[in-house]
Amino acid sequence: MNRDLIHEVVAANAAAHPDAVALAHGDSRFTYRELDALADRLAGSFGAVGIGPGAVVPVLLPPSPTLVVVLLAILKRGAAYAALDPTWPADRLRGIAALLAGQVAVADSDHFDQRVVVEGFEVVATRVTAPPPVITDGDAAMVFFTSGSTGEPKAVLSPHRGTTRLFDPCEFARFDRTTVMPQAAAVPWDGFALELWGVLLSGGTSVLVDERPLTPAALRELIARHGVNTAFLTTSLCHLVVEEDVEALTGLRTVVTGGEKLSPWHAGTLLAAHPDVRLVNGYGPVESTVFVLTHDVRPSDAAGEIPLGRPVPRTEVVVLQGDRRCEPDEVGELCVAGDGLALGYFGDPELTAAKFVVTDLDGVPTRLYRTGDLGSVDADGVFRFHGRRDRQVKVRGYRLEPAGVEHVVAALPGVRRCAVVPVLDATGACTALALFHIGGDDLAARLREVLPAYSLPDHVVEVEAFPLSANGKTDTAALLASLPTAATPVEPVGDGDADVVAAEFGALLGVADVDRDESFFALGGTSLTAVRLCTRLGTRFGRSIPVSRLMRAPTVTAITEWLATPPAPVGEEAAEAPLTSLQHSFLVRHLVSGADPENHCSLAWTIGGALDVDRLRKAVRDVHARHGYLRARFEADDEALAVPSDEPVEFVALAATGPEDAAAVLDSQLRRPFRLEDGPPWRAVLVRFGDRWLFGVSVHHIAFDGWSQHVLAEDLSTAYAGGAVPPAPSPAAVERALRDLGAAADLPAQRDFWTRALTGVPPLALPPVEGDGPRTVSRELDAAVLADVDRRAREHGTGRLSVLLAAVGSALVEHTGQTDFGVGVAVTRRSGEALERPVGCLVDTVCVRLTSTGLAETTAAVHAALANADVPFAEVARLAGGPRTTRHPLYQVITAVQDSPAPVLRLDGCEIARHDAHDLAWPMAELLVELFAAPGTPAVLRVSRDPARVADATLRAVLDGVLARLDGPVPVGG
Repeated sequence: MNRDLIHEVVAANAAAHPDAVALAHGDSRFTYRELDALADRLAGSFGAVGIGPGAVVPVLLPPSPTLVVVLLAILKRGAAYAALDPTWPADRLRGIAALLAGQVAVADSDHFDQRVVVEGFEVVATRVTAPPPVITDGDAAMVFFTSGSTGEPKAVLSPHRGTTRLFDPCEFARFDRTTVMPQAAAVPWDGFALELWGVLLSGGTSVLVDERPLTPAALRELIARHGVNTAFLTTSLCHLVVEEDVEALTGLRTVVTGGEKLSPWHAGTLLAAHPDVRLVNGYGPVESTVFVLTHDVRPSDAAGEIPLGRPVPRTEVVVLQGDRRCEPDEVGELCVAGDGLALGYFGDPELTAAKFVVTDLDGVPTRLYRTGDLGSVDADGVFRFHGRRDRQVKVRGYRLEPAGVEHVVAALPGVRRCAVVPVLDATGACTALALFHIGGDDLAARLREVLPAYSLPDHVVEVEAFPLSANGKTDTAALLASLPTAATPVEPVGDGDADVVAAEFGALLGVADVDRDESFFALGGTSLTAVRLCTRLGTRFGRSIPVSRLMRAPTVTAITEWLATPPAPVGEEAAEAPLTSLQHSFLVRHLVSGADPENHCSLAWTIGGALDVDRLRKAVRDVHARHGYLRARFEADDEALAVPSDEPVEFVALAATGPEDAAAVLDSQLRRPFRLEDGPPWRAVLVRFGDRWLFGVSVHHIAFDGWSQHVLAEDLSTAYAGGAVPPAPSPAAVERALRDLGAAADLPAQRDFWTRALTGVPPLALPPVEGDGPRTVSRELDAAVLADVDRRAREHGTGRLSVLLAAVGSALVEHTGQTDFGVGVAVTRRSGEALERPVGCLVDTVCVRLTSTGLAETTAAVHAALANADVPFAEVARLAGGPRTTRHPLYQVITAVQDSPAPVLRLDGCEIARHDAHDLAWPMAELLVELFAAPGTPAVLRVSRDPARVADATLRAVLDGVLARLDGPVPVGG
């Protein structure tokens, strides 16, 4: 194992600690074993399309587990990756595509002629016409992009050892198996390598962050939810957190900061509030990968300048005047040597030769990178910063060329002259960029189309002329004096919410009278001021405001309207909740089909007597308000989510001429499609015929299961009687409870079980479809038959499910002649009060592999499957592998025992009887065999089929075969 190759170190961690969590993203977890295996598989696909040693692969993907697997797979192929930001302007992406012309890209974008598309960790589409060219140094690992003086991006080609040198071992901070760190830096930046590879090289857990930039509120949530203990904050962001919400750092053991000059006051304030936190100040150009100098900041440092510190491992930093090494405390240019140095600038040999030079150091020819930064080193070997030789500045953690920004702006139509001037604080650090220009309309908005977000000027000011100094040069001091003073408080002009929001806009933008319908960003807001605004508004209104919400509602009016919506109930972690894998599959099927009434779950009753229709309507609304899944809409963007919706539940009241007409009207209303993306996923229908009514509810399966039936009926009864329906735990609380169940289980051992048990399970060879017939058939069972089923179950120390499954297995063997196959078994996820109360879809399946249909063997197989049922089925299917087909993975038949309490509706003064409403079977397999045995109701055996895949003859044969075995002896041996 070569410890200087990133992918080999990650593979070694996977071998040593396979079940340790490598990546966390929302509610998803990937172990080192899973991460390495997925990357191995994808690397094989990449090899088939020409990605190999010497290639530089552009990658245009959002931050996600897929991105990490793609990058690791590229490294395993001996290639280097160039991770790009999907939010960059199109012109910048076209420029990078031209720079990397001829390379195979991993991107769903027409910017790249040769590309592959990856979905679900698999190559799903390719367009590759030629192999990539060979680059001379096979040790290249990644490309970082910087601004250039002409506005064109510079591509810095960094080797594996540039990153690995920092963490073998890490001396400047604690990176080990206990490290849990958010990955929130932009992917094209070397801060991304620190946050991702630093953790994965050390065996820790990287938490992928969707909300970027990181806000203090988001940091709090990451610490509480994921146990984050280490964070990298750019200097600007670190300053912001200290100023706005220093307590957000509570729970961290290490804060690493860098990118700009660290303020002594901010450092001192942070350490005073958190004396146990290790604060590390880092310095390093991207041309030497992340850091070359680091310093452990102490409270005493706050009295003066914060040092840059000492060199990191395998790195040499010298101070030169020309080629002469400076004396202690003499100011010169900081120059860097060692394993961190980049291989050069991709596609620009002239610039590489100018910036990376070979110099005689103490008689030894040494390759150096000249940073352009001025510094000194004292007799103890501690380095300090003294400014820049050129116009280059560091702002928001990025090194920028003002000339590069000027070059882009000057090319815009109407701009006659422009100048970009750094705004410095009292310490000399650049805190912002100001653009002054003559000509050019609506320039602030146009800049967002041509400049990446990190290089956007913070101030855009049109001037009539540029003032001159005494020596005839542009008077930058006079220009800066014309800027508004953002620090001046702007008091609200009224006491309404909109007035408060407008005042905070104005305070940060330095505008006394804010246009309430103008975008915060068009008015000059930047990513960091957006973080500051969300933090301040969160404090003023007592609720967390993500930056993504401000991006979607960037005006005073829009954000005020959002603030007027009720926040999530106290105790909820989030208003939005991730969907389970089964809910996600329902959502995908719904979005594909557009109308899926077969996924509607229906309940209906016949009502006679003195029904109060208004009370019933109010009861439906009360229940709607108490159950989060019923009042949700369902999104499937970057993550599948249940999102609170303000849409009221639909209550349809109609009339019919008689019982048959009423049943037809009810059925047609219950079958009407839902729009899950708009919500809500249910409706109530009341149909009057004569002096009686049919009352029914239809709920999409994404928000309903068998257990939910009696909960919904009981809550409707309580609300109709005027009682208080207790609020059910929210989807966020449900998701948290499910996550806690998984955390309490031995998931690694369960994953091993499923891999062993199901790998190679053959599909069930059901006869082809022929003819037509009913979709569902059912038979009522005598009480004596059910009693005999219970007796056999007790004799084998099991439940009804094993007896039913043995009968189903025997019937399938008889019908197909096959003796090895999987059968799905429905399982509930309702352990504990938080999971018993909600109306929702809290079910999953496990696959029981049947190689013998004896009751003893079936019981053992069922018990083993249920003992390992905490792993979601979607993950089980992935672990078991097998060929991808259009059939359901692992099993084609589902067996279920439906013994939840019966849904009894009680309405004062009414006589109520259950009505058989349209209620098609759970369509998640080709055949479904259910035993309905709710207490106090007759037992029913029902078999349902997918008409497109299963013949009517199979439905009847299985029904008869199961009935024969339930009504007679079930085999007790093989």
